[in-house]
Amino acid sequence: MKNNITYLLITALAIFTQSAIAQKDSSGIYKTAEDYKTHKLSYAINYKTEKHKINSWLLFKGNIVRVKHQGVTYDLKKSETYGYRDIKGKEYRFIGEVEYTILNPGEPLLLYFYQHPAHSGKEADKYRPAYFFTTDAASVPQALTKENLKSAYPDKHKFHDELDAQCKDDKDLYAYDQFHKMYKLNWIYKQTIE
Repeated sequence: MKNNITYLLITALAIFTQSAIAQKDSSGIYKTAEDYKTHKLSYAINYKTEKHKINSWLLFKGNIVRVKHQGVTYDLKKSETYGYRDIKGKEYRFIGEVEYTILNPGEPLLLYFYQHPAHSGKEADKYRPAYFFTTDAASVPQALTKENLKSAYPDKHKFHDELDAQCKDDKDLYAYDQFHKMYKLNWIYKQTIE
């Protein structure tokens, strides 16, 4: 009996490890926030050994994501699709028809970056990069400001105090902490809220 339990535990660990390794090199679509939280990719491939195409022109313009997977083309509505992971491992989220880059997948306080497609040339000054956050994968992104963060965690006064002490202005909120290998904001979050 004891050997059977040990065997089952070892088998489960091996399966989990294999799926975690396979997921690392995967590209595909997240249909829902729950899929994102559980790392479940649809139309997934291991981009080191397989090929598919997520049409980038449609990604940035219009309301459709076109995926060519195993020779079949699928059109998905952005408004009904959570996001995707590209072949470089970057993750993105759709809000309506707008695409946000997820800067810190896996961290508790998600940070997003948005750059309007007209980010160069004469129109560049009108469209500055913008940063957002959510308190979980399903929430609607809010502008990344100290005031919005404090409103999102109204009873976390230690968090508020550390934000004021370590972030002189809103630009400090999306600074990366090389020492801790995470965004500074999430280091503050982990030290004060978790």
